[in-house]
Amino acid sequence: MIYHDLAGLFARITGYARCFADEASAAGFLAGLREQFISVWTLITRIPIPQKFCPSNFALPTAEALTLIPIAGGLFGALAAVIPVLSSLAGLSHPAAAWFACGLYTVLGWGLHLDGWGDVWDGFGSGRRGDELRRVMKDPRTGVFGVAGIVLALASRASLLPDDTFHWLAVCALGGSVGRFGGTVAAYLGKYPWESGMARDVVRDFGGYQLFRSFVFTCVMFPLAPFAWTIGIILSSAAGTALAVWANEKLGGVNGDVIGASSVLGELLTLAVCSL
Repeated sequence: MIYHDLAGLFARITGYARCFADEASAAGFLAGLREQFISVWTLITRIPIPQKFCPSNFALPTAEALTLIPIAGGLFGALAAVIPVLSSLAGLSHPAAAWFACGLYTVLGWGLHLDGWGDVWDGFGSGRRGDELRRVMKDPRTGVFGVAGIVLALASRASLLPDDTFHWLAVCALGGSVGRFGGTVAAYLGKYPWESGMARDVVRDFGGYQLFRSFVFTCVMFPLAPFAWTIGIILSSAAGTALAVWANEKLGGVNGDVIGASSVLGELLTLAVCSL
């Protein structure tokens, strides 16, 4: 039984690899990647892209576009750390520079994921399930559990940055990329039974090939720290799996809040590995 399961898994992965190779060799592949990247970038960050590079018909990211979030997240993490690194080199104390890095990262875009993270904490703390749980998570007001979760995330990220600020760019790039892979795992494992919602089409269309594609793009960050990348992938995948299982059972499906929370948890776990 195990042999047949492994053989089937290998066959699927081989098929995905062939499909990706065919896609990469097709005309217009790079142009399509650029549009998908811009779609994801403008969703998760507030760092502007010159208008001449933006497509005229902007739309929310599709499932295919979401596969590029590990690249967008890694680049975003590194860029958001540049000014804090310079401020640290200019004499700002390490704790102050670390909190500055965390604050700037949040203002420039991480707040989108933190919003979902806080909603999941509120939902978990409510002890409810089904439609009642969804109403709690969709409430624009943040409860005590949500605030506690956000504070914990901010404090954890600030404290997990290494003492040597020269490593911040690589560490933040790795965390931003590998952590967001956890969000794609949640999208793959989740179901979306509701008729509306920003993540509806993404979750419904995110299949095995999309997860494989996302993994390939996460591999771009592997050379930065092979050991931390490997352990981070395992932990962020476990985070996305755990939250997807919880959401499918208690909430009835995976929404954007769960994807965002999976990305936050995956990033914090990856940063924790980097701090060892």
